[in-house]
Amino acid sequence: MIQHFVSGKRRGRLELEQPAELMYLCLADAGDTRLPRAMHRHDDRVEIVFIREGSGTHVIDGRAYRTGRGDLLIYNGGVLHDESANPGEGMSVYCCAFTNLKLKGLPKNTLSRGRVRIPTGERHGEFDGLFGLLHAQIRSEHKLSLACCDHLLQALLLMVFSLIDEQDAEEEAARYELGESVKRYIDRHYQDELDLGRLSEALNISPYYLAHRFRQSVGCSPIQYLIRRRIGEAQTLLINTGLSVTDIALLVGYDNPNYFNTAFRKVVGIPPGRYRRQYLE
Repeated sequence: MIQHFVSGKRRGRLELEQPAELMYLCLADAGDTRLPRAMHRHDDRVEIVFIREGSGTHVIDGRAYRTGRGDLLIYNGGVLHDESANPGEGMSVYCCAFTNLKLKGLPKNTLSRGRVRIPTGERHGEFDGLFGLLHAQIRSEHKLSLACCDHLLQALLLMVFSLIDEQDAEEEAARYELGESVKRYIDRHYQDELDLGRLSEALNISPYYLAHRFRQSVGCSPIQYLIRRRIGEAQTLLINTGLSVTDIALLVGYDNPNYFNTAFRKVVGIPPGRYRRQYLE
């Protein structure tokens, strides 16, 4: 037997200004979801849909998502959504609605400002089990069943946020690794003729995605990094060698000395020749 002790350091809480109140929970099978539910919204509630089985297409706030087994879908209050199961397959889903939720920093009845489709992956069974408990309690006539539902709803919200945190951390790691890959490539090839198109082709990534993720990770564009990498190397050569400015320009990737001078002045503030004289004096 292995005992798992609770650590106070791991305790986290939702920053609630007002707790959610459960409105309803339903279990819809493939027959119920066979017909599409066209564009609609609920201004007074949040809905969480959990796809137990099957697949379909969901349009949430104007964006279409291919959805399938294990996906959690979040419909914030007032957000238009459209639901369609794949023909001939249908979906088995739980739908949980609650109202009056107010999280710190978010509008009322807003659960997630960013993610609205959250794959549960290996945690599918956990969510299926929790929705099953909620479903059993809400149908129960026991005098404590609604109190159990309130606590289970709190547990569901905590689990949703833990999943969001996990996936945010994974994406942050992926962004960091992409940024590092691009930096490594530029560091090896800064002397070559490079632009965003050549970088994206070499790394097999779309130019927009590469530029967007690189800026998120590094804080500047790939081309800005390339320029600073070249100018930094040029400064080293100006200080430590007797090479001419033209030769140095060629060595760091500029076949046009005038363009090199302009780039150097923009980064350093003075022309390369003046930089060398000031440094050596």
